[in-house]
Amino acid sequence: MDSVHHIALVVAIAGGVCVLALIYFNASVNAHADREDAVVSVPGAQSGIDELSPAIAAAAGQPALAGNTLELFQNGEEIFPAMLECIARAESTVHFVSYVFRAGVIPGAFADAFSSAAQRGVEVRIVIDRDGAKSASPRLLAQMRGAGCDVQWFRPARWYDWEEYNRRTHRRLLIVDGDVGFTGGVGIADEWSGAGDTPGHWRDTQARILGPAVASLQRAFVDSWSDATGELLLKPEYFPRLAPQGDTTICIVQSNPANATSTAQRTVAALIASARRSLAITNAYFVPTPAFIGALCAASARGVEVRILMPGPFHNKPIVRSASRHTWRRLLEGGVRLFEHQRTMVHAKVLAIDDTMLCVGSINFDPRSFALNAECAAIAFDAKLARAGAEVFDHDLQSCREVLAADLDQLSLLARVTSQVAYWFRAQL
Repeated sequence: MDSVHHIALVVAIAGGVCVLALIYFNASVNAHADREDAVVSVPGAQSGIDELSPAIAAAAGQPALAGNTLELFQNGEEIFPAMLECIARAESTVHFVSYVFRAGVIPGAFADAFSSAAQRGVEVRIVIDRDGAKSASPRLLAQMRGAGCDVQWFRPARWYDWEEYNRRTHRRLLIVDGDVGFTGGVGIADEWSGAGDTPGHWRDTQARILGPAVASLQRAFVDSWSDATGELLLKPEYFPRLAPQGDTTICIVQSNPANATSTAQRTVAALIASARRSLAITNAYFVPTPAFIGALCAASARGVEVRILMPGPFHNKPIVRSASRHTWRRLLEGGVRLFEHQRTMVHAKVLAIDDTMLCVGSINFDPRSFALNAECAAIAFDAKLARAGAEVFDHDLQSCREVLAADLDQLSLLARVTSQVAYWFRAQL
């Protein structure tokens, strides 16, 4: 056998090993991600706000705290001014976590705000995910560090912990002076600027919280900071005594990469099981596992109006849309209504349940959020906020097209096969 044949044989063997390794890795991650099968059945779920708050808090592993105010902001034109104003008013600390921090006008504005705060003596700590912020501007990072901001990467790639690198922080957190906090789905990039009504201006939702629940957001930041730096933030001033600021009870969901069912999995399962009349879900990356497909269909079967709003033709990850499509027929057969937004990329992660609860945060409806990522969300037990969330959902429906069974019947064989293959890789999308 000549050298060319030897090389070809070696290449073929190496390629085969790589393919087998990929199959094994993805199959193992899917099996791990599918362990939420054990938590989507929630017998005897309650329906009143007073009954729900301790039950949901048990699933979330965090207390449901009374005495808060939660204000919703829609799209970058509302979200960014509110966040930047809060940073500009900081007196002692600014704590920030983001999965996305790119180059551009919006990132520049945040870099300027962080730098200005640090220069006037505010402790500014920033955690940016190394995977989500691959396109971060070196100039802006240098500017913030030069101004005195402590900027840290979350889990940079290292040769000895590739498995850890697959488990990201997807949280969006801003906590200022320990007494005001933001969480939601927004990233620090120019795509989020504007009114969320054109392809270049994404649709998203963010929440600002005042009151005792901010301490739970701060704990989520401390968790991210400790993971990134190995440092515990223990000074009492990071956790000031927080007086009541309103009459809304809030539970913060702090979910970490898990080796079993995660807090995000359990909480979303509990929210679905608690719905009695209506369940309106807006989600950027809707790729439910078989167990959650069953949970949504079971909600519909007991009389809940289940509606899902997803990105449509302007999806920033077409492979996710393809994987999601693989689940649609069973959902439609189970009475779940599906809608695709036609004007822009919808990046929000919001659940409105009956007239009882509203959940806003970073949790996507997919295996990656449920099993691999660190996430955060706020659940408000408040009828007025639940109705406000439902009204925003109904407004977004005006820019949507409903998915029907006939649409699936018209898909080509190639599109169906592609969807099935993409769904097999759902845990890594």
